[in-house]
Amino acid sequence: MEDGDDTVVAPTITDVIRNLVSPSTLPHVILLGIASTSLYLLSASDSDSLFAIGIAGYIGLSIGYALTAWMQEMDIIHRFSHFEPIPKDTQFVEKIMRLFINIITSWISPILLGLIPFVLIAGFLNSDSGSEQVNYWAMALGGLFVVWSLAQGRALSTSLRIFVEGRAVRIASIHQTSRRFTSTTAHMSTIGIFAALTYWALVSGAKNAEDMGFLEKMGPVLFAIAAVCIQAILFKFTAERRVVDSERKDTAAFGFAWGLFMQIFVTWHLLSALRRFTDDGWGALLIVEEFLLMILTVIAAIWSLAKGTHNRGFRLFNKQNAVFWGLSFGIAYSGSIAMIAVLGSKLSGGAADAIGMSATIGIGHLITAGTMMWIHSWRIGQLSHWLDSARDEQEGDADVESNDDFSEPIEEENEVVETEPEWDIPPPVTEIEEIELVDLD
Repeated sequence: MEDGDDTVVAPTITDVIRNLVSPSTLPHVILLGIASTSLYLLSASDSDSLFAIGIAGYIGLSIGYALTAWMQEMDIIHRFSHFEPIPKDTQFVEKIMRLFINIITSWISPILLGLIPFVLIAGFLNSDSGSEQVNYWAMALGGLFVVWSLAQGRALSTSLRIFVEGRAVRIASIHQTSRRFTSTTAHMSTIGIFAALTYWALVSGAKNAEDMGFLEKMGPVLFAIAAVCIQAILFKFTAERRVVDSERKDTAAFGFAWGLFMQIFVTWHLLSALRRFTDDGWGALLIVEEFLLMILTVIAAIWSLAKGTHNRGFRLFNKQNAVFWGLSFGIAYSGSIAMIAVLGSKLSGGAADAIGMSATIGIGHLITAGTMMWIHSWRIGQLSHWLDSARDEQEGDADVESNDDFSEPIEEENEVVETEPEWDIPPPVTEIEEIELVDLD
């Protein structure tokens, strides 16, 4: 690992995305898919021992990735957690072999660091005293699903705020005439159109119109009306506070843009929850959608956490280890979903329809949408505090940079002023009368 500057810089959203798709860390995305699928199959088996191993695997690998992120500054951890590039002049057969070896090598750090907690937990849960607590451990891991869903809503809200805030601070904070009616109409129209289009594209668009009933055909319109009604309820209960935000030009622009982005994501989560509750099937589109949503959540979580912690002087998240923190979250998130789905089948006597994977994820979408709605409604009327704090932060950063520019010692050539010595010389005598002759005899 190359030694860089001692100053730890908070990762930007570009850094997080670049690290996720970087060839040096891309094998870990493969490991995430393989481990999540394998551990779920172990957990869903009828064997209690394999169920315990599945629980220990999720926890151990999540801890392994967290330790890999925390210890990323160590050369040996960095070396065995990144894919080493293959020389271009390598022959095809050797390139395939080195590709496989380098992928396995990049998995060594998280697997070995997670091996100790995995062995301890698996050994305890398979012992006589721990075997009776397997279901409680699964409930605890599954209960974290609520925490992850809440964190997902908060991360998306914070990342959207940071994104819009960086542009809104450039707008002058001058008072203006309120245009709430115009902004409300534009907001509701946009949400209604978005809801109708997404419902048609993801639900009714792929079906044959002849096989659909009247309510199914009216699905996009009904969902759009429901989404607009939710916005109307939000605006009704926050009407007085929205007046405060609309009095300033910057807060009005910020409130409209941030609120619109927030409610677009809320509408998307509500539609996803509806689809999970009404259809237990898992097609390729649903898997891709959930995977993209998880990646988006990881990016938002790492970016918002890094931004907030760096402002408070906490340097745990940086662009070198951001991807590994995200993978730790991804393993724990998939483990909590798996535990809820498996426990729903086990505790209901094998009735998988009691609570399945789709219903579990649907509940998560509702929790995330509710969290974003609560954050949005809670912050309406206080947007000026956000913008003023952001301006103060920018001015503080500018002052620090200007001080850094002048902090270097500047060598100036001082002119040496030569001073002539002062002699006590009497003034010259100009009159002959004043000259006294001295007789030397």
